[in-house]
Amino acid sequence: MDPGYYVSAGSLKARAFQLDVVANNLANAATVGYKPDQPFFAVFNKAAGSGRKLPLSGYLNDGVVFAETGVITEQGNLRATGRPLDVAIEGNAFLSLSTPNGVRVTRDGRLQMGTDGQLQAMDGNPVLGKNGQPIKVDPKNGSVSISTDGTVQQNGQALGQLDLKAYEKPGALKRTGALRFDPTGAAEAPVKGTVTQGHLEQSAVDTASTMVEMIRLNRLYEMSLKVASTLSNDLDSRSINDIAIAR
Repeated sequence: MDPGYYVSAGSLKARAFQLDVVANNLANAATVGYKPDQPFFAVFNKAAGSGRKLPLSGYLNDGVVFAETGVITEQGNLRATGRPLDVAIEGNAFLSLSTPNGVRVTRDGRLQMGTDGQLQAMDGNPVLGKNGQPIKVDPKNGSVSISTDGTVQQNGQALGQLDLKAYEKPGALKRTGALRFDPTGAAEAPVKGTVTQGHLEQSAVDTASTMVEMIRLNRLYEMSLKVASTLSNDLDSRSINDIAIAR
């Protein structure tokens, strides 16, 4: 098999994956606290391991294979909601949640009050305080205020402080769905963030640049498809001629 075919096939696979990532980012352009994904690729050279003493020119034989995705942890814009239990984080911090699968972190600040006064995420999982326990307020004791350092107060009494976490490599955190990340094994970093009550962080996806990127990738995909088709036709032609000559 012509090594150029492997290169074009690898390019097709890579472009298809990139398009999937960009399409997912675009679909979440209006999702609260969403951080876009970015694909990363590794290079392989099919000719290098063939044993056929093929020319190893990178221009001809270097292909790509999918490696992994990373999270782009850019700050999203803040939008005022006026809702006391909406919180937005500016900086590198994440909120900590207790879930059936362990502690998860998120930038989704849409909180609610459970029937027992427990501060929860929208799906009912409790928000953790600095002591590692859920924060509880009294539903009948007036409004709740949340200061810039995450301290939760009611009628001037401090009830707890949001357990904000930051990480040395936030882009390497693994998504677990529902705008959450698994911090297991991630090295923590000093928290450099503030909490703004009555606001929500918007998606960090830049719609205009993401649309431009989708158009660019579509064109690259078409180019790779043409190369693969040309090489395939050339292989078919050579096969027919070689068989005819052999006879």
